[in-house]
Amino acid sequence: MGIFSFAKDRLGRRIGPEHRSFAAMSGTVLGGTHALCPSCRRGRLMSDPEALDLRRCDNPKCDASFSLTELGRTYALDGTDPRTLAVHERQQALTLFVAAEIIGVLAAAWAIYARSWLTLLGALLLCLVICATAMVSRYRAWQLEHGRLFEARAPLRAFAAAELDGLFRRQNRTGQDR
Repeated sequence: MGIFSFAKDRLGRRIGPEHRSFAAMSGTVLGGTHALCPSCRRGRLMSDPEALDLRRCDNPKCDASFSLTELGRTYALDGTDPRTLAVHERQQALTLFVAAEIIGVLAAAWAIYARSWLTLLGALLLCLVICATAMVSRYRAWQLEHGRLFEARAPLRAFAAAELDGLFRRQNRTGQDR
């Protein structure tokens, strides 16, 4: 019996469905997951190393391939305004940022009370994951607003430039109001 099978056997009984959903969420934030194949709904769409604008289903029975523009049309929600979806994503990001701040302040107070630096370190790591999730929501909102979904390369520089531009533009507006 190896250590991995021993740990898997012991942890398999103690990890419930609520922990599995948390693990799936953290995998989405930290490692990313691939979209489901629209034709078979079982396989995951993986990038094709030969053509950056193609995605292939990893299910051997399906083996469908899609271009990124075709995926954009496939995953578009009929009758839904992208701006509404973007507003929802921005609200979710704001809620997550506020939650991270509250957790950080409460954990700092608890760490001072308990005189434990490890409590503070654990809370900071938790806040880091929550902030990463919030940044993913902000990125999704930006993608929806600008129609930059399903591109061959992630437009992270354009997103960062837009975020900084929005930050400085907001500061200039408040400076002019005074």
